[in-house]
Amino acid sequence: MACYYHSYNPAFDEYAEAFQPWIESVGGSLFAKDLDGLTVEGKGGKLSVIINFPSKQIAIDEHKSSEYQELSKLRWANSIDTNITIMEGVLLIK
Repeated sequence: MACYYHSYNPAFDEYAEAFQPWIESVGGSLFAKDLDGLTVEGKGGKLSVIINFPSKQIAIDEHKSSEYQELSKLRWANSIDTNITIMEGVLLIK
């Protein structure tokens, strides 16, 4: 799941603090986070986050869960123009 937040509000920290234990409890992990990413095409934002789940279906199920939907109210209250994309990851082995 990739999350792109177009506008960052310091009150968003309440969501971030609650999100970290939740994501770990459902088997997810933070892969990357950047508060100052450089968007070279399309609409970028202040905060970009990539989260790894064991599978795409688990990411979908957890996003739909009542626990996450309640947690997401904190995100929506403190951010605008939020885009969330759930996609299949690719493991590259050299």
